[in-house]
Amino acid sequence: MWDSLGYLRVRTLGNPSWKRDLPWLIRRLRLEMPAGDHPLRPLYDEAVAAANRYPTTRSGGHDAEESWDELLGCVDNILVARQNQHLDHVRAAGVSGDQVPVAPTSESPRP
Repeated sequence: MWDSLGYLRVRTLGNPSWKRDLPWLIRRLRLEMPAGDHPLRPLYDEAVAAANRYPTTRSGGHDAEESWDELLGCVDNILVARQNQHLDHVRAAGVSGDQVPVAPTSESPRP
């Protein structure tokens, strides 16, 4: 399965030469955003909020790099949560042992 958000995170958002096109990024996030009460919805909402406030930080500062790092942290939180959800589904399907790695913890999400 193709993970367009993961690819986007690594190839585009992590590229220091990429022109930060926030309206485009917000549209991309909204296209992938789950509907309704989906457990991942708040993570997407946080990422969209971070993109909307760029270059202002969560604390109200005006530091473009810190604000960008906050946005990348939000995207990373989505990716970790999606990986954990996927691995949970694999385990629930009956796969066990070394075939299913232990997912990284999301108890300490990035800012």
